[in-house]
Amino acid sequence: MGVLTFSDSGPATGGAPETATETPAADWRADAPRFDALVSRYRRPLLRFFRRRSVGVEDAEDLTQEVFMRLSRRFSNLHWSNPDGLVFTVASNALVDHERQRRVRQHERHVEVDPALPADEPSAETALAGRQRLQRLVAALEDLHPNTRSVFVLCRFENLTQAQAAKRLGLSQSAVEKHMMNALARLRQVIEAPNDA
Repeated sequence: MGVLTFSDSGPATGGAPETATETPAADWRADAPRFDALVSRYRRPLLRFFRRRSVGVEDAEDLTQEVFMRLSRRFSNLHWSNPDGLVFTVASNALVDHERQRRVRQHERHVEVDPALPADEPSAETALAGRQRLQRLVAALEDLHPNTRSVFVLCRFENLTQAQAAKRLGLSQSAVEKHMMNALARLRQVIEAPNDA
């Protein structure tokens, strides 16, 4: 089993590592690299590695941390004869897992359209029937007595109370109530009438 050592002068040369068979167990632990040296050496290269593969800044940070987590779990058992190869192989695997999880999340958010569900848009027949009903209502409003029409318009379209409409039109409140009942009864007849009427 190889041991990775870092010099303070820069990247590891990838030279021949010591092996567990050449070094007694107690000496091997003393010569093992510090994990923080691994982090400081590979953090920026890993971030660049992920960013070059169109990974967002936050995801690149998360993936870099994931690489270090995976390495830390087996740090003392890994063969470090090629540290760059090992670190970037773990990074590639983390990226593959990340993409797989992203696709699963997108698939879970995908909602398939059920053709049996009604469409948001009304059908042509429904739109035509609505236009015809509106035309009948407008015609019925125009046919109302002028006071009845005025009461209805003030109360329903201008949101006045019946007392306010009575004051504005100079009518009694009971007269306004009667005009409103007449307008509603006539418009209800028009709405409930068959389309061909």
